[in-house]
Amino acid sequence: MPVAIQSRAIQLDGLRALAMLGICWDHWVPKAWNFNLPYEIGLYFFLVLTGYFITGSLLRIRDRAEAKAVGGKWRWQAWKDFQWRRGLRIIVPYYVALAIAFVFLAPKLLPNLHWYLLYLTNIHIALLGEWPHGTSHFWSIAIQQQFYLIWPVVIWLSPRRFLPLAMILFVGMAPLSRYFEYLFMPPFVWPGKISWGVFDFFGIGGLMALLIHRGFPLSSRIWKILMIVCCGAYLVFEFGPRFGLPPNSIGPFYASILSLGLCGVIATASLGWHNIVGKFLETAFLQKVGLLSYGIYLYHNLAPIILGKTLSFLWMGPYADSIPQIALRTACFALLTWAMTMASWKYLETPLNKLRAKGRRV
Repeated sequence: MPVAIQSRAIQLDGLRALAMLGICWDHWVPKAWNFNLPYEIGLYFFLVLTGYFITGSLLRIRDRAEAKAVGGKWRWQAWKDFQWRRGLRIIVPYYVALAIAFVFLAPKLLPNLHWYLLYLTNIHIALLGEWPHGTSHFWSIAIQQQFYLIWPVVIWLSPRRFLPLAMILFVGMAPLSRYFEYLFMPPFVWPGKISWGVFDFFGIGGLMALLIHRGFPLSSRIWKILMIVCCGAYLVFEFGPRFGLPPNSIGPFYASILSLGLCGVIATASLGWHNIVGKFLETAFLQKVGLLSYGIYLYHNLAPIILGKTLSFLWMGPYADSIPQIALRTACFALLTWAMTMASWKYLETPLNKLRAKGRRV
């Protein structure tokens, strides 16, 4: 019998919070304060988690529809309902954040506004070859929205017995695109920012959901083995050259291995760590940050732009690069981000979530 995937596990919220805090720190402080750590893992964790939860939801929708014996007619209506429900939660706050960036004159936004409006920011960055200041984080939101459009088609149109193969082929597009990325240069400067470059994060999370849905237990030791082996391999590949080891040669498969390790993290956190790590992840602060992580992600890069226009003295004076002034700036970024996030949650996301709950289901 198919197994329902938990809609929420509190320690996963704690991991969301840590991932989000790492991303904020990376974007807010000088490079010297980052200690050259791979904070991008936080973003990759969100992508794998998205693939995991969205796939579980799509599989349950398919089960309910096919149990009603409605043939294939349900798919179009289900796709529209899915986009509506996802769109309410994601698209409206996104456009509010984009409007704020527009009002406060985010650099190079106006001449490239069409990319942002159409959720093609990742394509824009792939062509540009650099991160636009203050709006670079919109690339991952664009990628996720593109995934939401494509993934229901894969899950609902593939015959059940061929569904694992379809998902594996989807995953395989990512390392192949990375291996042959020179074929896309030009016109692209950063071909890896195109959606297919991260299909393995989404797809491997989706394959995990399919396994769980078909009865493979979260309690299996395989998940812990994947977490230890694949995350350990990632650490070796990432930090080994700094200690004299030769650079890794796995190249295009680097992200795929990390994705497998993150699946292990998700599985073990879903069951819960019954130790000091678990207690830390369940603290009230991390739970709150995890719950509001989408809003924090939307607004955290806008805070420096807004404060730069309104409190420019934070960057001025003989102590502009001193530890106290950098700490003050970072604290101001955090406070403004939190204020915008709470406003978004109260006046946008909570009402939209209530409206979404009334949406149609197959």
